[in-house]
Parts: sequence; structure tokens; C-alpha cells
Amino acid sequence: MKTLDGANIEMKFDDGGSTFVDAIYTNCIFDNCGLSLCKRPEKMSKVKRISVHGCHAVNSSVGPCEFEDVLIHDLKTNPILLIWSSFFRRVTLSGKIGKMNVNVEPWGFCTDVDVLSRFSKARADFYRETDWALDISRARFLDFNCRGVPFDLIRRDPETQVVLCKVDFPGVHALDEGFNERFPEVYSHLKGFSKSDDQEVLLVVPLAAPKSRKDDWRGGIAELRALGFVKD
Repeated sequence: MKTLDGANIEMKFDDGGSTFVDAIYTNCIFDNCGLSLCKRPEKMSKVKRISVHGCHAVNSSVGPCEFEDVLIHDLKTNPILLIWSSFFRRVTLSGKIGKMNVNVEPWGFCTDVDVLSRFSKARADFYRETDWALDISRARFLDFNCRGVPFDLIRRDPETQVVLCKVDFPGVHALDEGFNERFPEVYSHLKGFSKSDDQEVLLVVPLAAPKSRKDDWRGGIAELRALGFVKD
């Protein structure tokens, strides 16, 4: 098992097709790095049996990549870690985690129908063989958005990490006028969800954020649950 402690890794870019296995990274800084920056599913790099503890990702991003048996604990991100169309199998996020976006698209503003279709098929094939994808139940996020991962394969804290389905939620017009003032950030998120084609959304209380943001999300989710829009 390879171990790397306190390393400053700068300007390292993986264009896909690589395999990274059996390593532990502790207190490392990934500065302006890119992992699996490919544009087709056949070139996705694979990351297996990797542990990351107390590391910091600065101006870095992750392209379409397959992660399996990975543990990430206490990860700082500056300003945000964008993860594009990656697939997850038994990946655990725990401790304090910075801003993180898991996107369904393979890269920003991708509209190529053929490319999106190929990633969609690869994603379905991958998760068909996956017992569980992500465990975020012990993570305290500064901010977390996730699309493209089957929510029934995500292990969550039922109090602070909930799934809202359009079949149960008629839209922001079903909320009283005061909801926007009481929970402005949740309301904005719900407004975007209502306009999207997504049929469900994962709502996560940013437990690592300042109290005002935490209260916004806690209160908004609690009210959605009281209204019967959140089932779990």
C-alpha cells in the first residue's frame, strides 16, 4: 500500500485511461490538478482502494472517473470541487467536506446527444452491478449537490440529507408566501428543481456552513417534511 503524507502536488493532469489503486494520501494539497479529464466513457480512469485523509483540493476538478472502495475524510476544497459524470461504488465521504458538486454531464455545457447517451448507458451498466454507491451519512458538508447517482444507492442521514420527488412535490407554488423569506436558500434551490427535468433532488443540510445557512436548510427541510413533501 503506497502512502503519501504532506505532499504538495501541483499541475498534475490525468487525461483518462489510467488506474490508481492501493494508496493512502494524508495531509496532501492537490493544487490545480485534474483527474480523468476525458470526454468519452471508454476513457474513464479507475480509482480503487484509495484513502484520502485531511487533504486540500485547490482549483482542481475530476472528470468522468470510476471510483470503487474509496474513503475520503476531512477534505478542504477551494473554491469548489467539480466532479463530472463520475461513477461511484462503495465510496464513503466523512468528516468535514468543503463545497462539492457531482454533475451528471461529462463536462460543462455538454449537449452532444451521442456522448450523453453513451455516458447514460455506461452509468446504468455500472450501477446495475453496484450494491451501494455513496455513503454521506457522516459527512459535514460546506455545500453538496449531486446528480447522476441513483439516490436509492446513497446512504444518508435521514434527518439532514433527504430526497424530494416531483411526484410528491407539486412545485414552489404549493409553499406559503413566507417560505421564501424564512428559508431563502432552500426556496431558491427548490425553484431551480421545479424548472428542471430532474424527477428528484437530494437536499443536504450544510453542517459545516455558518449557522444562518444551516438553520435555513434545517428549517426548510423540516417544513417540507411537515407538509408531507419529504417521505423519508
